[in-house]
Amino acid sequence: MPLNSLPNLALITPYPGLEEIVIEHCTGLFNCHVYHGSLEQAANIARNLDDDYYDVILSRGGTAEYIKRATTIPVVCVLTSASDLLKSLLSFSNTPQRIAFFNYKVTLPDVALIAIALKISIDEFVFTSEPDMKNKLKYCASKNYKIITGGFPVTASARLSAMQGVLVENGVESVNSALREALAIVETSKRKFQDMARLEIILSSITEGIIVTNENNAIQVFNKAAQAIFGLSEKAVIGKPVDTVIKNTRINQVLQTGAPEVRELQELENTSIITSRVPIFMGTRCIGVVCSFTDTPQIQKVERIIRGKMVKKGFNARYTFDHILTATDQMKAVKKLAEVYATTQSPVMIYGESGTGKELFAQSIHNHSNRRGGPFVAINCAAIPENLLESELFGYEGGSFTGARREGKAGLIELAHQGTLFLDEIGELPLSIQSRLLRVLQEYEIMRIGGKDIIPVDVRIVGATNRTLETLSREGAFRSDLYYRLNVLPLTVPPLRERAGDVRYLAGKLFAEMHAEHLITQFLDLFALYHWPGNVRELRFMIERLGLLSASFPRYSLHEILTLTGFTLFTVDKTRCEREPVFVNLNKGQLKEIIRDVERQVITFYLNLYHQDQQQVSARLGISKMSLWRKLKQD
Repeated sequence: MPLNSLPNLALITPYPGLEEIVIEHCTGLFNCHVYHGSLEQAANIARNLDDDYYDVILSRGGTAEYIKRATTIPVVCVLTSASDLLKSLLSFSNTPQRIAFFNYKVTLPDVALIAIALKISIDEFVFTSEPDMKNKLKYCASKNYKIITGGFPVTASARLSAMQGVLVENGVESVNSALREALAIVETSKRKFQDMARLEIILSSITEGIIVTNENNAIQVFNKAAQAIFGLSEKAVIGKPVDTVIKNTRINQVLQTGAPEVRELQELENTSIITSRVPIFMGTRCIGVVCSFTDTPQIQKVERIIRGKMVKKGFNARYTFDHILTATDQMKAVKKLAEVYATTQSPVMIYGESGTGKELFAQSIHNHSNRRGGPFVAINCAAIPENLLESELFGYEGGSFTGARREGKAGLIELAHQGTLFLDEIGELPLSIQSRLLRVLQEYEIMRIGGKDIIPVDVRIVGATNRTLETLSREGAFRSDLYYRLNVLPLTVPPLRERAGDVRYLAGKLFAEMHAEHLITQFLDLFALYHWPGNVRELRFMIERLGLLSASFPRYSLHEILTLTGFTLFTVDKTRCEREPVFVNLNKGQLKEIIRDVERQVITFYLNLYHQDQQQVSARLGISKMSLWRKLKQD
């Protein structure tokens, strides 16, 4: 069905009256196509309907059940309501004869109330099939029932048995209820179709081969990359047991054991591939396996891209301690400590939040050391896939695996010989590589992948992380012996929010570079309470943004420019603020002076929390604004 057209509805009706109501109320909802028939005749009509054209079938009673068994098109039944029955029997009010009401499979609520309202006697008969219906009609004839009411097949059969058949016709309410259900089914089917289309696009765009099997080990998904790797079409393999199509997959073993197999080497007839097999669980039951494949040409391509980017970056350090700008004693002390570390050969671990300048310190340490003439090799341990990271760090010998360079390749540790290796995000190193890195720190030698020769290396390692390696070590995510080897000279770079005065100092420098010094006062007032979660990097980008836009919007304040860009400035973390301690300085003097100091800390805290709104602070502390002002002015 085209997404912007009306869905197609097939109405298979046992009687003409239903047709008129449905067509009238389908307008704007469905393209309605009408067919006439009941029970098996209706089922034959449904069998011949095009399931690619029709979105839903509408019918009623037992006829709808017959249709459901004959087609894959969704079928909606127009249900008989108490109101429909009441309308059909209005003319029989006060009739002394008993009336037999036939209903398919279920009883109808409120039949007794209808009988009372019309002052008649109604007996309900529930039938489950056409033979059951005819047997119950014979019974009614034997018991002298004269009036039979129900659907078209019932009333038609009743007339053949010399009884009066009264057709219960569906009213507007019943039809509208069925149309709403049909529309819901169509909407659900459309969403499912769209989801399947998206999934197909996703699977087609993935460069890895993907195979998904079910609990019977039959293939359910076989994407385009898999077709290219194995040289098989999707049509040829879907529904077939995977072991009969592809050899050595081990998918059946994973299905049986429920144990994943990740990044394993699998040999095909003329190549090798890297494969991962992950079981799919529903509760505790394994219901299938997802298998991904990467062939060696793809691995080679990724390797070339990564290596090309690293070559472009170069193995040199551009920054020195002169580039680390600060006006605070705390940061100056950190710089001094880093300068002392630079004179040694021991490993350095730099801790700090994102944006604090950890790589700036690493490059400065290198350029301040006696290794400044050697290479500075940097790698982000979280940015390279694990199956490539080991070969990038340690290199490999020619022919050590399919797709490897014939002449082999030197790893980054080897390339950093007589220089510095900077391992950023070192907390993300896989445990398997951590053990090899530990040997480098212990023995200062490496062995390439597939090699037999020990290669001595003279390299200094500087690591950096925004995580706590000690915590990772306790949790088993980082080797404790490697942690102690790396953490010889720890260096913690404080976040910008803890460096009082650096915001003003750095902002002044950055605005001066942009020739926008006139904005500094407004900027500092605006960001007086901001915590700078992105640290110096965020400060630089924020000033770059404001400097650029203030020239284009000269009549806008900085606050208006921020609002224009969708940036919300004052977001106070009250939970964090309320955990901040109040310090009691016993050196302030006598008790009176000590209490004044504590009061000043509390008032300052709430002024920061409520953005200097003295009215809110006074209300929060239960004092007047005059008292608040007086306490702030006390020496």
